[in-house]
Amino acid sequence: MSETARSSWVGRALLVARRDFKHTVLTKAFLFGIIGVPLLIIGAMAILALIMATQEQPPLEGTVAIVDRTGQLTPAVEREFELVSDAPTVEREFERVSDAPAVQMPGGAGLLGPGFGQAQAMLGRGEVRVTVERVVPEPDDDEAASRLAVEERVRSGDLLAAAIVPASLLAGPADPDGPPFVLLTTARLDADHVGLIERVVGRGIVRVRAERSSQDVEDMRRLLRAPSSSTTTLLASGGEEDQSEETRVLRQIIVPIAFMMLLWGSTFGGGQHLLSSTIEEKSNRVMEVLLSAVSPLQLMAGKIFGACLVGLLIVCVYSGVIIAGLVAAARMDLIEPIQLVYLAVYFFMAVFMVASLMAAVGSAVSDVREANSLLMPVMLILTFPLMLWFPISQDPNGMVATVFSFIPPATPFVMILRIAADEAVPAWQIVASIAWGYLCVLGMIWMASRIFRVGVLMQGKPPSPLELIRWLRYS
Repeated sequence: MSETARSSWVGRALLVARRDFKHTVLTKAFLFGIIGVPLLIIGAMAILALIMATQEQPPLEGTVAIVDRTGQLTPAVEREFELVSDAPTVEREFERVSDAPAVQMPGGAGLLGPGFGQAQAMLGRGEVRVTVERVVPEPDDDEAASRLAVEERVRSGDLLAAAIVPASLLAGPADPDGPPFVLLTTARLDADHVGLIERVVGRGIVRVRAERSSQDVEDMRRLLRAPSSSTTTLLASGGEEDQSEETRVLRQIIVPIAFMMLLWGSTFGGGQHLLSSTIEEKSNRVMEVLLSAVSPLQLMAGKIFGACLVGLLIVCVYSGVIIAGLVAAARMDLIEPIQLVYLAVYFFMAVFMVASLMAAVGSAVSDVREANSLLMPVMLILTFPLMLWFPISQDPNGMVATVFSFIPPATPFVMILRIAADEAVPAWQIVASIAWGYLCVLGMIWMASRIFRVGVLMQGKPPSPLELIRWLRYS
């Protein structure tokens, strides 16, 4: 092919790409999708945050009865309610116990751990004004008789709740197979308040145990508080960087899925528009007019380039917004420049793979329903990274992640997920996946061109997968 003919061929393909790009980008639906949807999401999150910040939890006010034979549990529970009634004290208590390991009680109550943190978070939105009343059972009463003594008062609303604690729970360390304490509440009581009462009664039981053992509860809580850590990662280059627990979680979970969703959304944004425009032009006979000016291969190449430009616009807009957000939050340490380079490399690989598939399928069918049936096997492979993003990001060098890194068209999505994770991927796998991926791109474009050439002017019954394979052999 001469230079003039080659320029003419490329020029016509670029004209098709320009036409598809303009017809896609300059539509209200696209502008709403790329600008309006993110603004709606941000607005919804802001409104939700405002509602949560201004919404106040109803106060917990009333009487909680403790069926107490010993007389020791009632003042202990009363003291625990005093702690949670005093907000500054609660904050100090939470600081002391929030990092400590959970010491579980029968029935789920704990002296320490996340449960009390949940109570403290709830207290920030509502007041606690609880009176603790001791109910003394008869000497020969069993648990059933003690329950009947307070059950009617709880049903009538005279009591917020009533706790029936077996004497064995106060005797010593909790037995995992031992009986739980019974808490009777009404359906009108808020679920958060029920959880708070459970935790406070459990903490009161532990306080009694500590007092019987001549131990100071506050000292125990201070002793069991896990110290904070300052973690430093030593880099192979000789440098080092600080890594807090929050940073590790962001790098291991949030950053990988953000990279993959950015790649996924931009790739399928352009690919979906290519598929729908191809089907629409074929159904409306516009395709015949276009083929009078360009060849089928030029038309397909132009459509793929147009889809690539649409995807590139999407990825640039969203990545720019994300980077601006990281800069504003002073968290650019979460991503590395090389990761952005790999994002660009795997973006072009992904968009050409998906666009070639969409062009081939769109040319072979007459409506979207038929297209979905042909795309189903491919979509199962493409959704694999979405389904297993968490185990892949947690173990980026595992067998599953490594194998699917070389199965097109999932290759770019799995690789960007692995590279964005907080664990180094072997350099040879990155190089091999790029070489193998772009080799597959050439093969998929070649196959798409064969199918596009045959199917673009065909009408009627959609072809079966076996017929598509036969089209590949047509000269």
